[in-house]
Amino acid sequence: MRKMGKACGKTKFSQSAFNHLRDLGIDIDAERQPLVFDGGFVGRDNGQKGKVKDASQSYAGHRSEAGPRKGQRARTRPGPARQAESLRSVAHETAFGDQFRILAHHYEALAFEDPNGLWVAVKTRPLGRGGPQVHLLVALPFEETISPRTWAFEAIGNQAELFPLKHTNFPDASVCAFTKESGAWEPKDGLTALLDHYSLWIIKSWHRTHLDLWPGPQVGACAYYRRQEFKPDEWCGCESGKRYFACHQYKDIQVADQIGRRQFRELFSSNYEDRAAPQSVMLAARSRWKILPDMAAVFILRHAWGESRMPLS
Repeated sequence: MRKMGKACGKTKFSQSAFNHLRDLGIDIDAERQPLVFDGGFVGRDNGQKGKVKDASQSYAGHRSEAGPRKGQRARTRPGPARQAESLRSVAHETAFGDQFRILAHHYEALAFEDPNGLWVAVKTRPLGRGGPQVHLLVALPFEETISPRTWAFEAIGNQAELFPLKHTNFPDASVCAFTKESGAWEPKDGLTALLDHYSLWIIKSWHRTHLDLWPGPQVGACAYYRRQEFKPDEWCGCESGKRYFACHQYKDIQVADQIGRRQFRELFSSNYEDRAAPQSVMLAARSRWKILPDMAAVFILRHAWGESRMPLS
């Protein structure tokens, strides 16, 4: 019988996958960036010569034009890649067709057209075969000034289970893998690079859940948020390079709870406790993507980080 490691939702890590998660956390926390391979597998950079795109670093300043990632990543799936069909509408094919076909070459993905953009359902295995499969639902608006929004599920179907809320947006619990201001990802970087970022976010989320630490730099928007979400040994969110206990923790503790909550509401237009995925997104996961949300309605549910609301079609 194979020895099993830590539990993860309704699935388990193999011992080797758990060890790999631990080692990835050590690397990320020391700012040694991992590599993302086909299928979303996140591997350690041991000086290997495989030409694989490092999605954990900012693409700003050294990004190439959007297009096929020929020679950039090592294929891990046997056999020829399955050719995705063209999207049905001219508008969707023009906006997303090429990038979705590239994505489908590297990840198992399905596309669903919406009047305001494209829904993409993706499967990723950041820890490989010894780790759980994760399901992502990605909303890609036609309007590029509105950032994509993604929800991560440890399980779909009747027992659909959303990922823990750490580093998710308010109030809709969508994945917060990077901030818009960081320049870590832009639309011209392509959908595959976006999914690589999400695969790396999953590794960090699992590490926090099972090893009690969010590895690597993170963003803390205000005192109340940091007090609720940051562990003392995690990086502070102010880019000082210090740990939270050695930086903002003492100042944050001095902020009165009522003042901290008010500051949080001013930033996020919601209370910290109100974070939850929209019911239409949960229904989509329970239906295994047979019932997709109305994209405009989902985006209007929150006004975050100064983004414009999606115009209704």
